[in-house]
Amino acid sequence: MRQHSKVGPRLMTAATTVVVGLLLTGCGSASPGVAVKVGDDEITVRQVDQAAGEMCTALGDQFAASGTVLPMGFVRQGTVQLLTLRAQALQVAADYDVEPGSTYQNAVSQSRGSVAALPEDVQDTYLELTTANALANDVVGQVGKIVLADQGNPDPTEEQITQAGAEVFNTWPAANGIDIDPRYGLESVDGVLSPIDTNTSVAVSKTAKDGLNEEPDAAYAATLPLEHRCG
Repeated sequence: MRQHSKVGPRLMTAATTVVVGLLLTGCGSASPGVAVKVGDDEITVRQVDQAAGEMCTALGDQFAASGTVLPMGFVRQGTVQLLTLRAQALQVAADYDVEPGSTYQNAVSQSRGSVAALPEDVQDTYLELTTANALANDVVGQVGKIVLADQGNPDPTEEQITQAGAEVFNTWPAANGIDIDPRYGLESVDGVLSPIDTNTSVAVSKTAKDGLNEEPDAAYAATLPLEHRCG
């Protein structure tokens, strides 16, 4: 049986920060053309690029209003984290024969108001990624109840449910595998999918070093060609 996790990546936005606690282990290198392999699913580099571009478009008005400019590499990194979380959550749900429930559906309903104002061709991607955290937490709760019921605890506390579901989610990658292309600068550190420097070259100039910052540098981003920045 496969197993589930509890949330933690992030995609920085101007007025909004999408923060998702993504507790993953067992990250390695994906196959050529594949950005991430999550269990039985593959997320291609093209899919990541398209989703990141759509997120950039969706957040355009927020960025313009605040004067925010981000390197596209940072947007792609956050997109990979959220796509990975969503893919894992859906597979864990399938493993335990559960469907996304009211917690997730409520989050989707609340997000639809803001999504309606976005360009139509980016709405689905924005909605899926910004509700990935809610999806994972929904599945964690349902799976936790199943695990505890199987252990003879039919009336657990919320804390017990969360702990049991998170344990299933956190052990899932070791059994099923999550492999990430090093280009995205992500690695599991103490159980959390975190940004790291995976470059094989050494940054020497200030500009090169700015490009390796874990937090986006607006001044650096503004110097990038249009196709390499968002905002």
